[in-house]
Amino acid sequence: MAITRVNNYNSVYESIYTSSRKEAAKKSSNEEYLNDLQKQVPYMKLQIGYGLNTNNDGKVNVLDVSPKLLEKMQNDPKAAKEYTQRLKDIEAATKWLDNYKKSIGHTVIVRHGYVDENGNFSNFSISIRKDELNEKLRKEAQENAEKQIEKTRENARKKAEQLSEKMAEKTAEAKKAEKEQDKTGIIVVKSDANQDKAERLLAEKLENAEDGRILLDNDDMQKIIEAAREREEGQVAEKQSNRANEIGANLDLKI
Repeated sequence: MAITRVNNYNSVYESIYTSSRKEAAKKSSNEEYLNDLQKQVPYMKLQIGYGLNTNNDGKVNVLDVSPKLLEKMQNDPKAAKEYTQRLKDIEAATKWLDNYKKSIGHTVIVRHGYVDENGNFSNFSISIRKDELNEKLRKEAQENAEKQIEKTRENARKKAEQLSEKMAEKTAEAKKAEKEQDKTGIIVVKSDANQDKAERLLAEKLENAEDGRILLDNDDMQKIIEAAREREEGQVAEKQSNRANEIGANLDLKI
């Protein structure tokens, strides 16, 4: 009976020891992989986490990433590509936000986010107009905000008036792109509405801000991330189109 108990104890101990070693190995692997990801999104501070952590409430630009997502990215090249781009989109949107808020005299005092095991992004941020700003700077910040709001409203009015014309132009562009696809292999659809969409959202937030505070929730950040992604894709497509046109022109000259 005593020997049986000793064997059972050893078996349990070995199981716990093996499990702990596996967990330690996973943690080490995740930390190394996260360090590599950090180089691709230097504007954000990446760390392993399990949700929106209140310990990050005094920090700015901290992004917790689920360890399960890191494991998935390490084991699946397709997932690695998809979620690395997701992190880059979050970084691009965050940079755009900071530039916008700086232009209206606001400073972010808290911002941290979380990307779960399925790549879903959660965000919490607060920005304020700093009390230390002197009267002149406060006046300039207010004027910038008013100009931004008026610009956004004016753009919205113009877009409403030109909607039918824009739709007709886009239809013509799409047809033209389809005809040229066989020559270049590239379809280009230009749009200048992405930045306005993000600006309009922030201008509305600013209009309704209490004590100069702007709070952005998950839905707000998702809209801004999508606008940043679309804007980046549009720039890449335009560069490809310009390059194709240059090649075509060179071929014509040689002929």
